[in-house]
Amino acid sequence: MLNKRLLAVSNNVIKGEAAADIGADHGLLTLFLLEKDIVPQVIASEVKEGPLERLRHAVENSPFRERMELRMGNGLEVLRPGEVATVIIAGMGGDNIAEILSREWSHSASYKKFVFQPMSKAEVLRRELSRQGWPVLEESLVKEQQRIFLIISACPGNAPYELTPLELDLGPIILKNDKPLKQHFLEDSLRKYRRVYQGLLRSKHIYSPARLEEYEQKIKALEEIIHANYS
Repeated sequence: MLNKRLLAVSNNVIKGEAAADIGADHGLLTLFLLEKDIVPQVIASEVKEGPLERLRHAVENSPFRERMELRMGNGLEVLRPGEVATVIIAGMGGDNIAEILSREWSHSASYKKFVFQPMSKAEVLRRELSRQGWPVLEESLVKEQQRIFLIISACPGNAPYELTPLELDLGPIILKNDKPLKQHFLEDSLRKYRRVYQGLLRSKHIYSPARLEEYEQKIKALEEIIHANYS
């Protein structure tokens, strides 16, 4: 049974066209996409021989084995330009995902859609997407084992846009739409902002006044949004 996080990822894949699972780990998502006939083929990759061997062992007895191809390599280098419609990069930090995309933007832009599941630093990924002009198509939140996970779908583009500090951190679509878990996510984010702000105030090291002001503005803006949601 696929967990909620990976199930949410699978819901964003382009149906009926080949997909790639970069950093496929245990292969559960790869197998699910094939078992449910969501896609006709999956290219699953791992960066080192050890993880690739574990992935190979996990899928070797699957009746869908002939519809998947396992490859070893770093990021998108395992794929030919335009070889698949959807590229999935899940379970990595947003900074790592951004680094993978930025190695060669022309190569990255050859795929129709990306589904990201950043475990941290989503703001770094959003910043790179906005600078490159890649629109965010969808953002969703999933709660699993007392933790909220983020799924971001994006596609290649060439019209750079700006996001506010709050949109970079929390997501422009999440802030705009009334989605399940939104209020919990916003309140949790507010607590984190306040902790960082208090930490900056207590720090004995030299800190930037601009950074303090940045968190003051984020806290104020987020408090207003949360208050408006309760009104």
